[in-house]
Amino acid sequence: MEPTSAEDEQARTKDELGGALVRTLKQLRRVTGKEGRTPFYREIAILSVDLRPHFLVEETGQPDWAGRTWAYREFIRSKYSDAGYSKDEARPIQTAVRYHTATAIRDRISAEQVEDAGLQSDDILKRERDRRNVRSAILATVAAPADDLNADPGRSMAAALLILQRLDLAQVAALNGSAKTQARAVLARLAAVGDALSAALEAPDDETA
Repeated sequence: MEPTSAEDEQARTKDELGGALVRTLKQLRRVTGKEGRTPFYREIAILSVDLRPHFLVEETGQPDWAGRTWAYREFIRSKYSDAGYSKDEARPIQTAVRYHTATAIRDRISAEQVEDAGLQSDDILKRERDRRNVRSAILATVAAPADDLNADPGRSMAAALLILQRLDLAQVAALNGSAKTQARAVLARLAAVGDALSAALEAPDDETA
C-alpha cells in the first residue's frame, strides 16, 4: 500500500476521500495478522483526519479536528457500512485505528490547533513516550535470564503488556463459543493480578519488605 501525503489528501474532495476510505476498509478485510493490518489502520486514520476539514463546528466555524460533530461521525459510519461492516464489526477496527488517528492529527495540524480543538497534545506525546519506554523495557527483559523474572519486576510487567498489545483487536472481537469464554476468564484473572500488583506498589515499604 502506497502512503498518501498530506498535500495529496488536502487536494481531494470529501467524496474522493470517502471513496478511498471505503476501498481501504474493504482491503483490510482480506488481511490477516496484526503486522499486515497496521499499514491499513494507519491509512484509515489519515483518511479520517483529512476528512475533518470538510466538516465544520457550528459554534466556531472551524474544522472539526476533534471529529465530534454528528455530520462527521455519521459520514464515517456510512463509509464503514458501505465497506460491508456491521456496527459490531466496525467497533474493534475503530479502536485499533484510534492510536494512529492521534498521531495523524499531530502530524496534520499545529499544537495550538490541537489545543483549540479540545484535544490534549500532551496526552498524545505522553502515550508515545510511554510506548517507547515499554518497548525499551521489553528489549531489556528479553535479554535478561529467562528464569529470573523478579530481577526487574517493572520490565517483566512491561513485557507482559507488550504481548497483550500485539493482539489484533478485530481477531479478539471475532472469538466465539468456548474461546470467548476462556478469553473472558483469562482477562478476569489478569485484572485480579493487576489489582494485586497495584496494591503491592501502593503498600507501605514495611509491608512489602
